[in-house]
Amino acid sequence: MVRDYELLYIVRPELDEEGVRTAVRSVRGIIEAQGGEVVKTTLWGKRRLAYEVQRLRDGHYVLVALRLDGSKVTPVERALRIHDTVFRHLLVLHEGPMPEPDGDIDESGAGAPPEVQLGSAADGGDVGTPSAPTEEDEGDGFEEAPSASDDEGDE
Repeated sequence: MVRDYELLYIVRPELDEEGVRTAVRSVRGIIEAQGGEVVKTTLWGKRRLAYEVQRLRDGHYVLVALRLDGSKVTPVERALRIHDTVFRHLLVLHEGPMPEPDGDIDESGAGAPPEVQLGSAADGGDVGTPSAPTEEDEGDGFEEAPSASDDEGDE
């Protein structure tokens, strides 16, 4: 049965723009070879990772909305695990309406989570830093851990 999926993957940071586009075409080829259809590809750009992965601190994030037979998910994930330029990926079921198909790659970063849109490493922004809590966040049962600066006055 064909279902809607989202694939988020991270491409090696040392690649230039053409290298990233080659990686995107390669991943598209993997999906299409398994009978899938790429609906939309969005480049989020180069971002700092939350933690070091395979000795890498940055990567080019790419989000893909796709349609794929559920039995073909395993071969796609297997191919992504051994891909030369993709070092992390996450393939999940898509909830809600699929984005409008477009023929080309969207480089606007639209659809990136707000904490990723704060800035880029190039302009010195706080990439990946969560925004301030909202009223919706309060009362969720979680307390914020004290920071190291809170303990300085106790000496």
